[in-house]
Amino acid sequence: MAANSYSLPLAGTAKRVSDALGDGTGVVRADHNVPFRQLLFQATGASAAIGGDPTVTLGTGTQLAVGAVVPIGPFDTGPVKLSDFYAIGAGATLSVLGVPF
Repeated sequence: MAANSYSLPLAGTAKRVSDALGDGTGVVRADHNVPFRQLLFQATGASAAIGGDPTVTLGTGTQLAVGAVVPIGPFDTGPVKLSDFYAIGAGATLSVLGVPF
């Protein structure tokens, strides 16, 4: 199975990572929001943070240092979706590589 890749410009307020699917801000279309076994996150331009809640901050989320690749998973017991995550980071672009479930 081929991996899927996405890119999302971040801001000083949290964005739902599924916004990278191109369906509109805050819009989650089930046919685009595919399940993944593993996700790899990378921030470029500035540091960022990722979490599972829209209130994520740079202080509360998992830190994404510029250029570092942060893996989430693999999940053998069930999938995750991009809509499960929120990211924040003014001046950062979040790159996501997902291995479908």
